[in-house]
Amino acid sequence: MVPVRTGLDERLDHLRNQLVDDANELMRIYSVAVDSLISLDVDNVNQVLAARDEARKIFWERTGDILLVLSLNQPMMGDLRMISTFLRGSDTIERGMRHARDISQTSSLLANELEIDKIPHDLIGLIQTMNKLLMDMISNIFDSINSKSGLNIEYISNKWEEIGNIWETCQEVISVTPGAEIGSKTGRLNLFRAISRMERTGYNFVRFADHWHHALNNEWISIEN
Repeated sequence: MVPVRTGLDERLDHLRNQLVDDANELMRIYSVAVDSLISLDVDNVNQVLAARDEARKIFWERTGDILLVLSLNQPMMGDLRMISTFLRGSDTIERGMRHARDISQTSSLLANELEIDKIPHDLIGLIQTMNKLLMDMISNIFDSINSKSGLNIEYISNKWEEIGNIWETCQEVISVTPGAEIGSKTGRLNLFRAISRMERTGYNFVRFADHWHHALNNEWISIEN
């Protein structure tokens, strides 16, 4: 039987465009969450929490859209690689929104419960740099997806290495900061949690980039190594 490809390319383009739009929304919300952390301004925390709830709903909608493509068409192997990558991308974006929520919750705890006015100045600069590297890396990955072009693997690898280095430095700064400045043990643990969420977001998108490269080239790579 000849595979049914009627409308498949258009449906795949639609899935890809949805994924790019979702990634742009993630980057916007993630930056709001990080800004709340470095300033301890919790006015936008509810916006992040609402976006996380909406992202969970969108993930299930995207999953349904992907399953619909499978039911309407008979994808070839290359198509299936794309479809599985789009599903992985939707999951990675939803996880990123979850991490943004956790970062915002740390902001609320520090400001409202522990009554901390500000986090250490050195940590502010590190978190800002880490977020910029993360956003640059995610943007680069989705520029590749949007244009259906190859990844800049060296660029992504270098960004990931820098994120890892800053993450380690952040841990050192938090470890030596006096408890009175960061809310004692509770504040310290939650700051560790927030920066670890940023590191994990980066890791998840690096792994997703591996999948995108495989979808394009039918070749597995491991950028994080």
